[in-house]
Amino acid sequence: MGLIQAALLVVEVLTARFLTGKNRLAERIAVWVLGAYFLFYKSWEYGPFEALPLDLSAMSYFLFGIAAFVPFRPLKAAASFSAMLSGIIYAATMTLYPESHFASLPSNIYFLVSMALVNHNLMLVGGILMSSIYKYERTDYVWIFGWMGFFVAYVALLVYGYEVNIGTSSILGILHGTLVAEVLGVEMTVGYCIIYYTVFFALFGVLMYGYYRLNRAFHKKDPKFLPSFHKTSEFFA
Repeated sequence: MGLIQAALLVVEVLTARFLTGKNRLAERIAVWVLGAYFLFYKSWEYGPFEALPLDLSAMSYFLFGIAAFVPFRPLKAAASFSAMLSGIIYAATMTLYPESHFASLPSNIYFLVSMALVNHNLMLVGGILMSSIYKYERTDYVWIFGWMGFFVAYVALLVYGYEVNIGTSSILGILHGTLVAEVLGVEMTVGYCIIYYTVFFALFGVLMYGYYRLNRAFHKKDPKFLPSFHKTSEFFA
């Protein structure tokens, strides 16, 4: 599975490099199809009152599906960033530590892992396409911080407010720093926490800047259109 994921990641990077921006209509249709698929599939998977989405990937499926059809550019900025972040994290962990994705899963383990592989890579492709279609302004990026803040508050409310068992979800381990401490085999000390959160927020800043530069690269050669005769919202997309 690790080799398959590595090959898929190479294909996705090459696709982003050479094919995006060639046909805007085809890209929009692809985003709509992916958005509809994520909404229907994940709504069926979780079902009414069956389960709750507790990790970033699960929430990103719903956010992307909604943003695909809502003509509000800041929402699309948050959705494409969240989709790409989820896809990249999954691709990295599946490539480097594929065994971690097979742990503590039920008997139909290969089906579940295969579907996760397909869906996460589709989400990464969808995030790339959405970023390629829409040029985000600096004010749009505030929505990314808002979305991340909402997600953390949502998980904290479920876990600490309603005592929901997050099971194998790793989000709290990442936020607390315990997951990395376990992987590195170090103790949770004050010094470790200072270093961890410094690196954590620095890395997030690098990812944000990289996302900003990628979006600018996609739209470097956008044609110059005459202004519209009718005034639309500043954030209409």
